[in-house]
Amino acid sequence: MPDPLLYWKAMGIATAASAVVVLAILSLRRSASEVWCNAACVIGIGSGLAIGNAVLDLNLSWPPRNGLDRLLMIVIPAVLGIEFMAGFSRVPRVAAWLLRISLSLATPRILLHGSVYLSTTADDTASRAWITMVVSGLGLTLVWGLLSWLAKRSGGLSIAFALCLAIQCSGVAVMLGGYIKGGAAAIPFVATLMGASLALRAVTTYTPNRVKIDHADNHVAEGIVGVGVVSLFSLLFIGRFFGEISTGPAITMLLAPLLCWTTELPLLRNRKPWLVASLRLVMVAIPLLFVLIAAKQKFDREMSPLLAIVVTTGFAHEKRAHRNRR
Repeated sequence: MPDPLLYWKAMGIATAASAVVVLAILSLRRSASEVWCNAACVIGIGSGLAIGNAVLDLNLSWPPRNGLDRLLMIVIPAVLGIEFMAGFSRVPRVAAWLLRISLSLATPRILLHGSVYLSTTADDTASRAWITMVVSGLGLTLVWGLLSWLAKRSGGLSIAFALCLAIQCSGVAVMLGGYIKGGAAAIPFVATLMGASLALRAVTTYTPNRVKIDHADNHVAEGIVGVGVVSLFSLLFIGRFFGEISTGPAITMLLAPLLCWTTELPLLRNRKPWLVASLRLVMVAIPLLFVLIAAKQKFDREMSPLLAIVVTTGFAHEKRAHRNRR
């Protein structure tokens, strides 16, 4: 059963850990460049994820046995490594994006490794599986590219928060679909992305002279976007193929952060930053809210009767045991 106290504990510790690591690394230099800020965020996110997952005690195993294990032990270290290297100016942009695209195309195959979807011998089923993996990888590439472009174009802390909203929504949807462990894995992602983003914003806002970045007040580290997009996609992919999330809601949650692009319309582009940020979050939250309402209704319709039977049976056994002791 879900343990809300444990979830809050993991979120608080992961947020604090990632923020402290980012602030500590940025304090090592009198002037931090964009490369240094990105490296600090990547290391902070990695540290926060390690600590947060340890608090949740997800019982990961090596070699990985399921999609969640492969996400946390293969995919996430890979994206952290890619974003760390891609932040350096000596790494050509083309090379960085080739690495990102390669990971995007490989992620569905990694998550489905050893599953029934790939172990079938039927030609039509195998071909559908490969088509699904290719289309999913291209979808991940598209979302990653568009959000990275928006982060470079106009930036804003709201992009990171929009990703956090979508990731948390996906975690709740996965839980409501019956995969509690998979849904709980979203908590450290949300916590570390928020912690790293807020720490970086604190530095760029209160000590702007120490940051050598153009438009530092709107800067979003590439590592934050990369980890956020890949974790969102992977959680939804796991929920779709190993949980009870249907394709429509999964696609909706994956594409929801792209609604941040609506503020690039000429009518909204030059509005005050707080208004632009608010509009972005509202636009992203609307479809996510509809998805959560539908998921809750499905849960009440299909799962609540089963839980009621379990609770009633457990109460009856406890009452019978108490009577026997008397």
